[in-house]
Amino acid sequence: MDSPANDPRHNFEANPTIEELIAQQGKGPIDISVLHKNAKPDAEPIEAFLAALHEWRGHSKNDPAA
Repeated sequence: MDSPANDPRHNFEANPTIEELIAQQGKGPIDISVLHKNAKPDAEPIEAFLAALHEWRGHSKNDPAA
């Protein structure tokens, strides 16, 4: 790992590269398949979400000013 001189956790004016940040944080590549497994695209249709959003905002289809 780099010296604290180029580590933003120890030096406010540090300017590390992306590779240095990855090494400092101990992170690695993301496995995209894990993200896709947990996705629920059919959980709620967009129309239902938009209707709820309009209701939460106080809009009404019967109100011409809305």
